[in-house]
Amino acid sequence: MTNLPSRRRFLAACGVSLASLPYRAHAADGFPRRPVTLLVPFPAGGTADVTYRVLATATEPYLGQPVVIENRPGASATLGVMAMLNTPPDGYRLTIVHSAVLRMQLMQKTPYDARKDITPIIAISAFNVGLMVRKDSPFRTFKDFVEAARKNPGGVSYGSNGAATAQHLALVQVAEQEGVQFNHIPYKGDAEATNALLGGHIDAHAGGTGMGELVDGGKARWLALFSDERLARWPDVPTLYDLGYQIPASSPNGIVGPAGMDPSVVRTLHDAFKQALFSPSHRQALERAGQAVQYLDGEDFGKLLVQHYALEHERIAKAGLLAAP
Repeated sequence: MTNLPSRRRFLAACGVSLASLPYRAHAADGFPRRPVTLLVPFPAGGTADVTYRVLATATEPYLGQPVVIENRPGASATLGVMAMLNTPPDGYRLTIVHSAVLRMQLMQKTPYDARKDITPIIAISAFNVGLMVRKDSPFRTFKDFVEAARKNPGGVSYGSNGAATAQHLALVQVAEQEGVQFNHIPYKGDAEATNALLGGHIDAHAGGTGMGELVDGGKARWLALFSDERLARWPDVPTLYDLGYQIPASSPNGIVGPAGMDPSVVRTLHDAFKQALFSPSHRQALERAGQAVQYLDGEDFGKLLVQHYALEHERIAKAGLLAAP
């Protein structure tokens, strides 16, 4: 009889392969000893909320503790970072960073500096958005939408998840290039805006690709997607690039903690989230949302955020929304 530890001996007797069990990495101090909270700066039920809830659930077996979702919607999805500012850098309170977090500090004074006040842990994916209309809309193409605004300045309305979101800025740039005026109506999230769209209160909605079930169900259709390339789920829907607009609008996103985290804690969190990131349940959730895995470790995610800070600076300046120095 071998001298296996009692737990391994029990598992072996039960026919359980040790290789089949979830790997649970722990920092030197035994982190995590209690649940980890992930602040999701989006409304419950929206595209990002759904995918991150699936990720949280998939992470728990590898982390060995629950990952509790706490929604903090509002302020252009920057409240997660704000709520984390005074948090001890112990790894128990994390949030999601995306392009809007960078964008807002370029447009106004914010209590945070995303270049200094966070510890990047892992990049997850990129949020994709698009412009959707009801199935009975007279707008068959994106050009129809633009031309209607040309004939009736301010008379064509669209909703978004808030001012200065990627989709709002993209349509500001489209309007500027085309010399037209759209009527922008901000909402708290896709769920609220979708109800307004289907209820006939707005002509279109520029929101996340998680709304694609409305398209697949025949209740709505995309006029254009604001992704870097056409999406496999809707190969016939043109991107803004296809339509001749050089306007980036996808938003890389990932998980961060407060500045000053212990590298061993960061590594533990990274390894657990990475296992979950590539799990079938999470991949399927991203696919349903019109997204794909875009993994980067913390170091490379940090470099990407620096690159996107420069990109957002350029976009905000072009839109005339750059805050005074």
